[in-house]
Amino acid sequence: MKASVVLKNVTKKYKMYKRTSDKLLDLAMPNGYGRDFYALQNINFEAYEGDIIGIIGVNGAGKSTISNLISGVIPPTSGKVKINGDAALISIAAGLNNELTGRENIELKCLMLGFKKSEIEKLMPEIIEFAEIGEFIDQPVKKYSSGMKSRLGFAISVNINPDILVIDEALSVGDKIFAQKCLDKMNSFKEKGKTIFFISHSIGQVKEFCQKALWLEAGEIKAYGPVEEVVPQYEEFILEFNKMSKEEKKKFNEHVAEKRSRLQHEPIPTDKGTEPSRSEMAKKKPKRKLNIFRSFLVLLLVVVSGTLYANWNTVSNFLQQEEKVSVAKEEKQLETETPPVEPVEETTKDLRYVNIEAGFVRDAPNLSTSNKITMVTFGESITVKETVKDPEGDFNWLMFSLPTGQDGWISERLVTQVQAPIDEVAFMSELEQLDQTDGFSSTLEVMGKSQQELLESEVGDLEISYDDNNMVREYSINLNGISIDSLVELVGEPTVQLDDSDYLYHGNKVDVILYSQNGSFTTMTVKKVAEDKNSL
Repeated sequence: MKASVVLKNVTKKYKMYKRTSDKLLDLAMPNGYGRDFYALQNINFEAYEGDIIGIIGVNGAGKSTISNLISGVIPPTSGKVKINGDAALISIAAGLNNELTGRENIELKCLMLGFKKSEIEKLMPEIIEFAEIGEFIDQPVKKYSSGMKSRLGFAISVNINPDILVIDEALSVGDKIFAQKCLDKMNSFKEKGKTIFFISHSIGQVKEFCQKALWLEAGEIKAYGPVEEVVPQYEEFILEFNKMSKEEKKKFNEHVAEKRSRLQHEPIPTDKGTEPSRSEMAKKKPKRKLNIFRSFLVLLLVVVSGTLYANWNTVSNFLQQEEKVSVAKEEKQLETETPPVEPVEETTKDLRYVNIEAGFVRDAPNLSTSNKITMVTFGESITVKETVKDPEGDFNWLMFSLPTGQDGWISERLVTQVQAPIDEVAFMSELEQLDQTDGFSSTLEVMGKSQQELLESEVGDLEISYDDNNMVREYSINLNGISIDSLVELVGEPTVQLDDSDYLYHGNKVDVILYSQNGSFTTMTVKKVAEDKNSL
């Protein structure tokens, strides 16, 4: 049987910097600068045509990194990745442009994969039909829920007929009916002899669908073989981990972090002898005068730039001081001419959340005569400006402002009024206990930060979305599987819920939305609470 994917001595290393400027030091210093982080170390395995392999492991084990390597999104630091055929990655919002509509994203992604216009026109109806997102296909992707993004991404990838399919948590959001539809489609791929990698926190899905399992722990392969052998070992590990005390878990995580800061052992011997990593080869190379000269030039550039910057600050501070004096004089003059304005008392806003998967916003408070102007999805918020009774039905219409400034109307049946907000810090701490993962509370610190600021810090396995000003709008993180009953028992009922699958908890500064699959929450999205009338 032909091997479709071969990974040989594959290592993926990242450099961790505290500041962006540290990257310059990394170039200048002969031995480099910054902390090493090995996302994957010495990975060796082969996958064959017709294999369906479940990749399992706790958060941060390296599952997404290996999926990106297989699909060609990122290159390895050392080692070889051999792919026989075309590989497609399916992940939540992978490769989707938030500013384009679903239809435009289909066309863009197909063009990037080398399809002709005529071929795309033939594929378009099939992709749209499979995605099942209705009129949202002509709405910007930024308006989609996580489930809708996953549906669209899955529909595109399976209809372009790849040889190798990499599914990274794409079925962890959305409804059970669509998940089953995806599993049926993957079974048809299996019959055609295609290779499928299935990355999931749902052990039930891995058992049901996969033949083999690849267990990753701390960036290394812990076990690889038939599902019947590997999954029980992993389940036993999870059981033992859950029994650990908080102090034991802390020591375990510190041990893992220490392991991933350095290469653990030599790569396995190859036919040509032991293959060293690139970092080791670099250490063995003699230091050349050229490198010393380059380092000198870089350091000289830093010194010159610093001098110019210091002088510029002096001039800039002087100009700013002059401007402050001028402004102070003008303000003093205005104080003598303008009477003080009485402060306006701030009223409590009527904040409500969409409680259905998708609904329409109309241009008038009348179902019969109004037109649809946009759509909203579960978890989006609106701030009510006006309430009008429907002329025919026994319900009210709520007016609110859209981001465009236009006023829209929505039925009060589609939204839920919020009650007292939760303490988000305490909520995240309790969630840590349930998920057996440290650091959830610290992720709240990314809210309100710019994309540039986050480049200078570690954000872990967060999938971050930014607004038009490149500020963090929301982020998502995978969970190890929290049962619905245990969550409600510990933190209480949600502010809003979608059937018995998605829960929203409203906080003072952020909202937390949890998405479930097969009775357990597998994904969490944290988004900033709307601060003004343009909530959407």
